[in-house]
Amino acid sequence: MLVFILILALIFGSVPEQTISDIGSSAAESSSYQVSYEENEDTETDSSSQEATEDFEQEFYGKSKSKLLAEIEEYENTEDDELYEFEVEEEEPEESAEYVFSEPTGYDFGCNIEDGRYVFNTHVFSDRTAEILGEDKREAFFNLCDALESGNDTFLCPNKNAFNWVTNFLFLNNYFPPAAACIEPVDYSDGVGTIEYLIPVDEFLERVNEFEYEIEDILNSTVSPDYSDFEKTLSLYVYMTQNYTYDHDATELDIEDRAGYIMAYRALQNKCGICTELCSLYSYLLMQCGVHADIIRCGEGHEIEPDRTGHRWSLVRIDGVDYHVDPTYGLSRPNKYDGATRLNFFLMSDSARQNLGNYNPDYYVLNAFKPKFLENCYYKATDDRYFELAHGYFVDMDTDNNIVYYFSYKTKEVTEFYYD
Repeated sequence: MLVFILILALIFGSVPEQTISDIGSSAAESSSYQVSYEENEDTETDSSSQEATEDFEQEFYGKSKSKLLAEIEEYENTEDDELYEFEVEEEEPEESAEYVFSEPTGYDFGCNIEDGRYVFNTHVFSDRTAEILGEDKREAFFNLCDALESGNDTFLCPNKNAFNWVTNFLFLNNYFPPAAACIEPVDYSDGVGTIEYLIPVDEFLERVNEFEYEIEDILNSTVSPDYSDFEKTLSLYVYMTQNYTYDHDATELDIEDRAGYIMAYRALQNKCGICTELCSLYSYLLMQCGVHADIIRCGEGHEIEPDRTGHRWSLVRIDGVDYHVDPTYGLSRPNKYDGATRLNFFLMSDSARQNLGNYNPDYYVLNAFKPKFLENCYYKATDDRYFELAHGYFVDMDTDNNIVYYFSYKTKEVTEFYYD
C-alpha cells in the first residue's frame, strides 16, 4: 500500500503594499522602467528587441513555439503524466445514520483576515472538486486537516470512499501541502479514519508551523485584503514569476525517485519546481486569499495529446468567469525584457491558451480526474477582456485607480490598461 501511495505522489507532481512592481527586482530597475523606454535605452540592442517582438508574435499566433516553451516541454516527461491520472476505487458508502459532521475550526473561504492581515486558513478546498466528488469529501478533508494541525492520528469521516480520497497525495498536495508524503492511510472503521505519520509528530508539527508562517508572510507582503480577485491574481502571478525558477535537475530523477518529491511544498521551500509544483502552489496561494483556483493538465484519460508532452497550469475564477494562468511559462527570463514578468500567459482564454503552446482544449483535464468524473463539469474559458495584457510585460499596478501599466512589445511604450 505504501509503495502504491508513493507512486501516486507523482501525480501532483517583502513586497510593499502600495506597489508590486519591485517584486523580484531591484528598486533601481523598477524606477527606471518608464524613463529607459521613453529614451529608447533598453538594455537590449535594437536588433534583439525586434527579435523578441517577432518571437512573441510568432508564438502568440501559433506560427512557431518559442525556445522557452520548447525547453520546458522537453523536461515535462510524458511518462509522468500517465501516473498523474488519479482515481480511488469507488465503494458503496457505509451506512452511518448516527454520524454528524464535526464543526469546522478553520475559516470560511476568503474570510481568514484578522486586524487587516491574512492568517493561515486550514480549510481551503476547490469548489469544483466538491461538486464533482461530493461535499462529504470536503468535510472529511477539513476534519483531517484539523487532526493534522494537532498531530492526531484519527479524524471523523462519513465513509470509506471519502477516507480513500482525502488521505491521497492529490488532496494533500493541493489543499494541505505540508502533509503531502508525510502521512499514509491506515484504517477506516465506524466513521473514524486512522492515519500514520511517516516522520516524528513533533517534526511534522514544526513543518506545518513553518509552512503556515511562510504562507502568511507571502500573502501579507504581496496582496491586501482590500484587493479585488483580479488584483490578487496578478499580484501573486508577479510574485511567482519573479521569485521561482524552473527546476531542470528534478527532471533528471527516475520515476521512482520522484515519488514524494515533486510537490507544492518543495517548490515553496526551494523556490523552484516543475509545472506540477508551480501551478499547485500558485493555485493554493490564491485559495488562501479567497480566489477560486484549480489545475488543468493537457491530456485525456491515460493518453496525452498526440505528439505532445504533458503540461499543467492553473484555472482561475474571477467574478464567476474562468481564465487560464500559466506561472511556469511566465517565469522571469533575465535575458529578456530586463527580467520583467511577461503577461502573455496571464488570464488567457481557451483560444489564447491554445495559441500560446498549441494545447488543444479537447484534451484539458481538471485536477487530474479521470474523464468519467468530469462529464457534468463545465470549465471553459471564453472571455477575452484581458487579451490586451498579453501584448506586453508588467510594469506596475495602481490599485487606487484600477490601472495596470505594461510595456507594449509592439509600440515599445508603457501603456495603461484599465480594469473593473
